[in-house]
Parts: sequence; structure tokens; C-alpha cells
Amino acid sequence: MKPLPAGARVTLRRDVTEITASWRRVTPKGAPMRVSRELVHKDSEESMLIATMDEVSPDEYLARLRATPPVVQAADTRTTAVSSPTLLGLEITRQLGLLMGHRAGGIPLDWAFLLNELSFQGSDAFALGIAANAAAMTASVRISSARVRAGRCDEMTAFAVFEVDHDVVAEGSGSFRCVPRRTYSALRRRQLRAPHPRPSNGALAEVSVHGLDLQAHLGWPSANRLIFDHEVDHVPGLLFAQAGIEAHEHLTGTPPQEVALECPRFAEIGEVVSISARRSGHQVSTAADQAHERVAQVRCA
Repeated sequence: MKPLPAGARVTLRRDVTEITASWRRVTPKGAPMRVSRELVHKDSEESMLIATMDEVSPDEYLARLRATPPVVQAADTRTTAVSSPTLLGLEITRQLGLLMGHRAGGIPLDWAFLLNELSFQGSDAFALGIAANAAAMTASVRISSARVRAGRCDEMTAFAVFEVDHDVVAEGSGSFRCVPRRTYSALRRRQLRAPHPRPSNGALAEVSVHGLDLQAHLGWPSANRLIFDHEVDHVPGLLFAQAGIEAHEHLTGTPPQEVALECPRFAEIGEVVSISARRSGHQVSTAADQAHERVAQVRCA
């Protein structure tokens, strides 16, 4: 992918522009526009982490977070990773990427976004801000690179900088492939009927720790509305991030502030996913394999 040329514009689909027009009809002049569930692919308000957004330039927006992310309160608190500030930062970054894909990238609302990579680097200030006063936090987000065909992105990377009182407290980045809904549905039709695994308390099950190494199976914490707020036809990428965070906590005794997730292929529901992790200093690398193929890699520090 290449950076967008200076002054480059993409074609906004009618469904995206209609949402924008509706916003402007009900929003006072000069006020930021409220983000709708459709633009961040969420079924419930409780799992939306972005409150408003405002256009700074054609490919850069300024977003403000929700006052108190309700999903933190609604999630299963028996595992620390569910309400991990770093996991929240990853999901905010993912939602910002979807938002930018639709608004700045002209991607139709019914297209699917396939996650390639997702990363987040937080801080103590971010953790404090997201827990105590998220509404005071802003995120400047832009499309840093994109592949544009026929005036529309089909692959893109979004980069976000989080600030509190003009101080940078975190950074995040997300890379996605963008696929027409009809094409995606044809590819995944059979998986919609796959039975879901038995619910678990966390992302790791049957954990075994030996020195610097961890072995486990991937769990299915369906009570975590941050991840499971809608029907899924594959294992969500954010679940692998949660597994990496939990592995880091098991091996180091502390939560990570940095997470980098790579998803090279789909992981299918109903098939065993093996988790292996190894600690090296303050870093933990976690691998997820299904049917002898790597489906995700997570690096935490």
C-alpha cells in the first residue's frame, strides 16, 4: 500500500453521505457529529467507544471518546483482560479505522473489513484517563496508507494519536482489507451455521505454565460485549489480542501497555485453537494455531 497523494479524494457512497447529511441536519453548526453504530459495525450502544467526530481535513478526523465506556461495567470482570485499558485501546483503534474507512475512504457501509494487523501503545496516563475521564480524551486519526481502485479503498491503514490536555498518551494503528458484502457472504456462508463453543470466563482455557512458557486452548468469553456484541462467522481478531494480554499477565504478573496483533488467516469457529506463549524479559510472544496453521500472532510488552 502507498500513502494517499496530497489532495487525493475518494468517492463517498450514497449510504455514507446520507448518514453525514442526516447528522448535519440535526447537529448545530460547528458542533462535532455523533458517531452512529453503522459506522463502527456495532449492534449495541454499550460497545461503542467513540462519541463524536469532526473533520479536520479530507483524510483526517478528530474523535472524542465516550464519557464512561459502558462495556467496562457490562463485561465479565472475573478476568482482568476484559477491562484492560490496552484491550480498550485496541478496540477504539479498530473502531476508528472502520470510521475512517467509511468516511475518508468511501467504503460502502455494507462492506466487510478484514483485520490484517492491529497495534496499540498505551501509558499510565491513558489507563488513568480511560478509567476516570474518557470524555476528556481525543484521538486524531488519519489514513496513513491505502490502495485505491475506482475511487474507493480496498485496503487501508489508519493511524491514531490519543491526547489528554494536548499531551500524547497513546498511539494505535489498524490495517484492513475491504471486501464487498456479497463476496464476503459467498465465502463465509457455511460458517454462519457453525455451532459456537461453550462459554468461558476468559480468552484462555486449560492453561499450563512451565517456567517462561505457557500452553493453553483459546476460550470463548461470550459475555465480553466488547468483542461479542454481534453474530460472528469466525473467531474475532480481538479475542486473540485478549488471549495475548492474558498470557502476558500469566507469565509476567503485570498487564501490558503495548500490544501488536497480526491475523494472517481466518480462524474457524468450533475448531480447536492452540495457544502457545513465551516470555523474553518484559515481552511475551503468543501464537495461535488451528489445524497446524498459524491464525494469529500477538506481541505484548
